[in-house]
Amino acid sequence: MSQATDIVRALRGGPATLDALAARLGGPGRDQLGWALEDAQARGWVRSTAGPDCGPDGLCGTSAPAVFTLTPDGRAASR
Repeated sequence: MSQATDIVRALRGGPATLDALAARLGGPGRDQLGWALEDAQARGWVRSTAGPDCGPDGLCGTSAPAVFTLTPDGRAASR
C-alpha cells in the first residue's frame, strides 16, 4: 500500500510522472498511488505541473502528463 511518505521517498530521486512514480514504488495499484499522491499534495510535500484538464493523479486529457516534484516541506519530510 502506498502512502504519502512513500511518494516523498520516491521523489527524492528527482521529478517524476505518475508512471515513473509507479515504477519507483514497485507498481502499486493506480488507485492507491493516486490517493497517496493526493495526500502528499494536501500536506504540501509535492507540487504538480498539472494543468486544468488534469486530475489530481496527473492524468491529463489534452496536455502532457503532469510532473511531480518535492516542495521544500517535502524535502524536509524526506529526511
